[in-house]
Amino acid sequence: MKASVYIHIPFCEQHCYYCAFTVAVTAESAYEPYVRRLIQEIRSSGLSETGTIYFGGGTPSIIPPSLLGEVLGVIPKSDEEVSIEVNPGTVGWEKLVQYRDLGIQRISLGVQSLEDEDLERAGRLHRSDSVFRDYDMIRRAGFNNVNLDLIAGLPNQRLQTWILNLEGVVRLRPEHVSIYLLDQEERSAWGRHLPARTSDDDFAIFYQEAAERLSSAGYRQYEISNWALPGKECRHNLGYWTGLHYRGFGVGAHSYDGTERFWNTASLSEYARLIDENQSPVSGRETLTLQMKIEETFMLGLRLSHGFDVLAASRTFGFALPSEWFLKVDQFQHEGLVEFDGSILKLTPQGRLLASSVTEELLWPGPLSTFAATP
Repeated sequence: MKASVYIHIPFCEQHCYYCAFTVAVTAESAYEPYVRRLIQEIRSSGLSETGTIYFGGGTPSIIPPSLLGEVLGVIPKSDEEVSIEVNPGTVGWEKLVQYRDLGIQRISLGVQSLEDEDLERAGRLHRSDSVFRDYDMIRRAGFNNVNLDLIAGLPNQRLQTWILNLEGVVRLRPEHVSIYLLDQEERSAWGRHLPARTSDDDFAIFYQEAAERLSSAGYRQYEISNWALPGKECRHNLGYWTGLHYRGFGVGAHSYDGTERFWNTASLSEYARLIDENQSPVSGRETLTLQMKIEETFMLGLRLSHGFDVLAASRTFGFALPSEWFLKVDQFQHEGLVEFDGSILKLTPQGRLLASSVTEELLWPGPLSTFAATP
């Protein structure tokens, strides 16, 4: 089976206040040694077939395209989808042309907001004018598959400001839009102290505004946080949500082979030491139990707008859905939170606002606490 490939480039110009990813603010002299080790890890992995390829971070766009080209040179060629995350202000015409020549087809622009007051409070270096300038340049360079990331619920963000963000995105008309509700991650600066936390009611209003305005503009919501014009869904991320295998390379990267999940050390120095000693950078593993597989089927399946086939899952994993579970589903249908036709289960627009709690209710109690597993 082809595995989707994720390449982690951890380098950033600075730590954003909301960020909890594995990132490093360091000198440019660190870029090439890291890529050399990354290439060594890929070569020693035995990777033979590749699905989609995704450069994430961090800020992949701050390292020279020539280094990205060297990485792509040791990965089996993919004709599916090659994406890169880009921060406004970190690309120019020459760099974009090099991306195109390397076979990169999809660009995800980390806008976060189109309003300067939001960007300043979030600790972003760029301002809105660089977003519009870079977006225009990306289009002129020939890219016809572009995603814009937005964050809803930034501290002190006003509804009118959020609406201006949405109107700006609709005018730009990228092929894909990702909208994330601000999460108070413990590892981020705001996780330790988040000023003016947005209320759940305000989050709901922001989310509904996004869903309504993007739908009216022709975007289809295919996942809780993602909208796309027809045929422009992110194939790489769909692989995660539908349980396909993926292989991650670089510091902190995660992998999944259908049975086992494993992940690399999140320490740059430890990653360097292990690669230099010809050792695996993997720092942890877990074998998925039957219960974990059922949980993930529900959690990932309900993230997708079309839902998932519960009866097919019960046959695959050998569990019987108890009568109590159907009563719970009937209750949620009556409350307008889910739709269930006897096979396909999916969240309604209202249910997406309560996705975590609805999913939890359907699992605990649910098939996991009362299921009859077959040997």
